[in-house]
Amino acid sequence: MELKNVKGIGPKTLERLNNEGIYTPEDLVLRFPKKYDIFEVNDNSIYESEFSSVHAKIVSKPYFIKYRGNVTTAIFYSLINNERIKCVIFSSDYLRYTLKNNLDVILSGRYKDNEFFVKNIFFDTFDVRIDTKYNIEGVKDYIIKDAVLKLLDDFSKEDFLPLELKEKYKLLDYKNYIYKAHFPETKKDFIEVQRRGKYEEFFWYSLSLENLRMKRCNLNKEKRLINENIINNFINNLGYELTSDQKKAIIDIKNDILKDFPMNRLIQGDVGCGKSIIAYIASLMEISAGYQVVIMMPTELLAFQQYESIKKALNNYNLSIEVLTSSIKNSVKEDIKYRLENGRINIIVGTHALIEESVRFFKLGLAIIDEQHKFGVNQRKKLVSKYKDVDSLYLTATPIPRTLGLTAFGDLDITSVHTMPDGRSPILTLVYDYSGLREIFKMIRKHIDLKEQIYVIAPLVNENPDLDLYDIEKAKKLIEKYLKDVKIGVVHGQMKPAVKEQVMSDFYNKYYDILLATTVIEVGINVTNATMMVILDAERYGLAQIHQLRGRVGRGDLKSCCILVSKDKDNERLNILKNTNDGFEIALSDFKLRGPGDYLGENQSGLANLEYASFIEDVRIWNVACEDGKYYAHKFAADPIKNKKYLEIIKANDKQRGKIN
Repeated sequence: MELKNVKGIGPKTLERLNNEGIYTPEDLVLRFPKKYDIFEVNDNSIYESEFSSVHAKIVSKPYFIKYRGNVTTAIFYSLINNERIKCVIFSSDYLRYTLKNNLDVILSGRYKDNEFFVKNIFFDTFDVRIDTKYNIEGVKDYIIKDAVLKLLDDFSKEDFLPLELKEKYKLLDYKNYIYKAHFPETKKDFIEVQRRGKYEEFFWYSLSLENLRMKRCNLNKEKRLINENIINNFINNLGYELTSDQKKAIIDIKNDILKDFPMNRLIQGDVGCGKSIIAYIASLMEISAGYQVVIMMPTELLAFQQYESIKKALNNYNLSIEVLTSSIKNSVKEDIKYRLENGRINIIVGTHALIEESVRFFKLGLAIIDEQHKFGVNQRKKLVSKYKDVDSLYLTATPIPRTLGLTAFGDLDITSVHTMPDGRSPILTLVYDYSGLREIFKMIRKHIDLKEQIYVIAPLVNENPDLDLYDIEKAKKLIEKYLKDVKIGVVHGQMKPAVKEQVMSDFYNKYYDILLATTVIEVGINVTNATMMVILDAERYGLAQIHQLRGRVGRGDLKSCCILVSKDKDNERLNILKNTNDGFEIALSDFKLRGPGDYLGENQSGLANLEYASFIEDVRIWNVACEDGKYYAHKFAADPIKNKKYLEIIKANDKQRGKIN
């Protein structure tokens, strides 16, 4: 049967399903709900929990107020647990015809400030209700459910999860799993679906990671012969002692370069911990062995800054170092590409321009990707595939907790740089509420009078009436209210890249006193003259993100501070930042509070986009599935016929998670 022949799926619905990658009945049956809303009625929970479902009797005539567009606010009183409570709901006009006085209903929502803010109204009765949400644009959930129900009787697909694992962990069989995933009737159904879903996702992901490791370790890389004298000479003439963690990272990299298979290592550490010098030493190792090095940066400004920095650091070694970005003149670009392909350039620094097809290498040995989470998996792969057996070194100033690091980055070996070089002053962090704005702007004035520069961070680009937060325009008016004669630059994510880069460049060149920005400056240029950062509505950000932002100041010899402005100056989360500058400690706290997806953000394409499982809450399931995955990866590899089948499954699962395209 074709999808278009399923009753209830018309041409428009078919088109919308196709847009979501659903082309066949099998695709539809295996498209599980994206979300499960569980409503469990407990009349005593209204004051005890953040979200509750309760029996209610409407005891007043509902009053309707036009809110905006087709949204109406309905206000009415209900009797809940014999108490008369004011209820408010935002809804479309349909409630005008269904919401009546003296009606028994179930209300779900949140009680706050003596009012019950209702999110859902149910006109039937139940103890537990589970609503499935498919989140397919333009297609109602009931259409999906009706179609799936029609298709399930004739659906048959092999269950590839090994039988012994299903029996060992008492997991649902495949047909039951699919049915209950779409039509859970009880909490037990939901839990069983979650158990199988979590384990299976972790198992296939673990299998995928182990296959990556096996594949890399089976590659035979051309032997690298590092000139130890060049490396020792460089280290001995630095003028300062490397930290113990820097030395360990250099040993890790050297051992990787000398192995028979390509290096794939992540160096993670706070801003200022000395990752750049580690990268320069790694570059010298590869160059001394007769190879070229490429360094990819997320922005043009950073690329040019890195270019100047590495030229200065390696000035005594008679190397040809160039920079390649999209803004460089075509004639210059063509000359650089010609020399690169003919082995006349040792190190090339650049942006996404480096992954263009026309950029070729004579003998690429090392690809260094700075702030690697700003690039997609495929972009990184394109760069590394420019030449055979390339060693890969990834750098990040966003410390990753070990639990997440072992999963988010799959095949990467991880070296953490904790120790900071001597002489680096910690950034003073203070937490204020909005009553302290006058004092904050007095501090800003002092810094500006000393010819120093300031960052001000706002959470929104445009005003949002549903959120009581600062947007760029509102923040600009606030600055102008307190500081009449300062030059303010504005930068945010909705600007064209060229305009954004120009504003950042102008700030770097001291044209502006204040740079008002959103989090786009999280990874930015080194402005050594910037000594103060003010983050408005700081409670809206993750701890790791604030820590990354405050790393924009304190990059020179001047004492620096970061002011976190919140509606509540006793905010427990923000006080973690006030009390420590240790990025790894902050990362662990943030990881526990926010979870891996929020922690790393949408750009972290390497992280498994799991439907059911969480690397925090389900760490015990992960540990079990990880061991099983490793065992079965080697077991399948020993059987070529089985291995081919399972490699296809792994590839399909990776594609579904968005790990590969």
